[in-house]
Amino acid sequence: MNAQQFNDYFTDKACRVDFHFCGNAHQTAVFLDNVKQEPFWGGRRNHLGNDLNLGDYRFRLLDSLSHTVIYIDGFDALYREWQSTPEASITRKSFEQSLQFPFPQKEAILLIEKRVNYDQWQELFRFALNPEDKLIERRMPHQVPVKTICKSVAPEHAIDIAVIAEGYTAGEQDKFYRDAQRLADNLFTHQPFASYKNRINIYAIAAPSEDSGVSIPQDSVWKNTAVGSHFYTFYEPRYLTTLNTKKVRDLAALVPYDAIYILANTATYGGGGIYNFYALTAADNKLSTPVTVHEFGHSFAGLADEYFYEKQDVLSAIYDIKQEPWEPNITSLVYFDQKWKAILSKDTPVPTPPTDQYKTSTGVFEGGGYLAKGMYRSSFDCRMRTNTAPAFCPVCRQAVERMIKFLTE
Repeated sequence: MNAQQFNDYFTDKACRVDFHFCGNAHQTAVFLDNVKQEPFWGGRRNHLGNDLNLGDYRFRLLDSLSHTVIYIDGFDALYREWQSTPEASITRKSFEQSLQFPFPQKEAILLIEKRVNYDQWQELFRFALNPEDKLIERRMPHQVPVKTICKSVAPEHAIDIAVIAEGYTAGEQDKFYRDAQRLADNLFTHQPFASYKNRINIYAIAAPSEDSGVSIPQDSVWKNTAVGSHFYTFYEPRYLTTLNTKKVRDLAALVPYDAIYILANTATYGGGGIYNFYALTAADNKLSTPVTVHEFGHSFAGLADEYFYEKQDVLSAIYDIKQEPWEPNITSLVYFDQKWKAILSKDTPVPTPPTDQYKTSTGVFEGGGYLAKGMYRSSFDCRMRTNTAPAFCPVCRQAVERMIKFLTE
């Protein structure tokens, strides 16, 4: 769809739908929470009826009269990861979740769907959205200081990144701005972000926290912070996330945004990245530079972790090797034709042995997605596998570049 069609269906504001994923290891239900109008739409204005087939979930917005798809997007959720953990087989939980799309001019139908195969979907929720509904919340977000780190182009032509302060007190505002600038500098040392720097805007949102630092439950340390992030997600010591989706979205709404980056004021190693929602990383760890880019690879481009464990890990059950994963940089070989098979050299064996002959080539190396067997990655090493890899591999770079172009062209 072109820009004129955007103007036929949408306004320049954003619509946010808050809901809950509820269930256990085998069941998923969606319950509506709230609908809000937000002041800025920073996302794409073209390709509205197309997506990149990324995410464990997707939502579609249909014109209520013609049922034409007027907007579609994929996303991921911590709820999906939790479903693969042992806890999910013995209890039920509810997770906050939200969606953002351009605010419609006319009545529309919102569908939320769950991926059940590489290219098949199951409807979870259907909602008739009336933009004139008096119960749509239209108040302005609570104001906190915002500083523009870099701005090259208008939001409709840019990747707009909202960097949110987490664990910075009001007296540490200047430190946050310095850390946000360092995050931006780190990002621009990596391709393809460096080549597309003139399409990236970055805003630093200085949300004040009552306490300095973030919560570390394994050390019995709990802090009162802006978005309530903590380590030990799913009992994994270095997994740093927040479950407070609405707090994150309320802060991000202060600027136009395509992506959210939460910067945690801690030197403890860790982070997390959820596709089409947020990346979160420690600001002061000695490995912050590689982790910053790694986590953004997850949240921005839907890249999978390429490392693996020889023994069972809390996330080892996320992938079923009988199904093709949706992430562009790993494969179970079920639908490898739709991954990077076309760019393999004809002399490259599949699977590819991790020998010196192939270590610098694009191949099909066993091990990825936390699994030592049955899952494959495209390169021997990559920023999505180790912190010592100097860069993204060619397949990951291609995926990031594809997303940049999809959102800006």
